[in-house]
Amino acid sequence: SLTTVRRQVATFPLDPRLARMLVAASSYGVLREMLVIVSALSIQDPRERPLEAQQQADAKHARFTDPTSDFLAYLNLWNYLREQRRELSGNAFRRMVREEYLHYVRIREWQDVHAMLRDQCRGLGLDLGQSDGPPADPDRIHAAALAGLLSHIGLREGETRDYLGARNGRFAIFPGSGLAKKPPQWVVAAELVETSRLWARTVAKVEPAWIEQEGAHLLKRTYSEPHWSRRRGAVMAHERVTLYGVPVVADRLVSYGRIDQ
Repeated sequence: SLTTVRRQVATFPLDPRLARMLVAASSYGVLREMLVIVSALSIQDPRERPLEAQQQADAKHARFTDPTSDFLAYLNLWNYLREQRRELSGNAFRRMVREEYLHYVRIREWQDVHAMLRDQCRGLGLDLGQSDGPPADPDRIHAAALAGLLSHIGLREGETRDYLGARNGRFAIFPGSGLAKKPPQWVVAAELVETSRLWARTVAKVEPAWIEQEGAHLLKRTYSEPHWSRRRGAVMAHERVTLYGVPVVADRLVSYGRIDQ
């Protein structure tokens, strides 16, 4: 129930949006992966981009990029660091981290936050799944992320690079994102940052059906043109569904009987 969810969210020492992502991930069976992502989002980015070596840094970090999701890039980086940690001595690991434009202290912080949140999830009885289980379905990871980030959805405007966001906001995908070159129709962003314009950072491709499911309690539905359909033997109408003003469903034919007997 919504009350149980709220109570669980309130127990985490986190931004409520990130806590909501963890609780949702538990019901989607992707909590193990979401713990990595949420702990990464609650610290400063461990990837460094020094002014004098931006291209070299970008080339090193490009190995972790996923064309559909910056959230998954964090998972790729985490798995890579775990492998390296196992194979290298302490000093060699530190040197590798520095040479690959990663920040050692932030990586340590990432691991600490992750361990703390994992213990807390266990304490709440949330299911962490199997450590040697099959890799999680990315769609489930992104549906769970949506649960905490419903006000950060965006619908691409035609063929432009602009997105219509909540409450008539307009944003673009940050140029450093893995999705910037081929912007998808629908996105969700971990944060919206205002500089020269409003940029969406840490972005993933999502589906409107997931938005409708996760945002069910916040959707506005309007109906127009009720008419008798001879083929269906029923009164039909056109449904428009919006979330914070963003049209999730533009024009869907539905049976009008369940709306107004």
